[in-house]
Amino acid sequence: MRTVINIGLIITYVIIVPNLGLFTTTGIYLAVHMLFLGVRPIGLALAVAVGAVVVMYGFFGLLLGINMPDALFI
Repeated sequence: MRTVINIGLIITYVIIVPNLGLFTTTGIYLAVHMLFLGVRPIGLALAVAVGAVVVMYGFFGLLLGINMPDALFI
């Protein structure tokens, strides 16, 4: 059952990326997936998700100058 839920989360992620943007969707996906996998406390999961998005944006968006799909918040 866990595998089906993981695949469902990934499919949902792929469907939502064009609407919310890469960085916003990635942050939401990481937080939800970590909480589903049992990462506690919740603040840790949120901090890791936000940190990963900031690093991704800094590396690809600012350092390399690669245009990513339009984002809702960034």
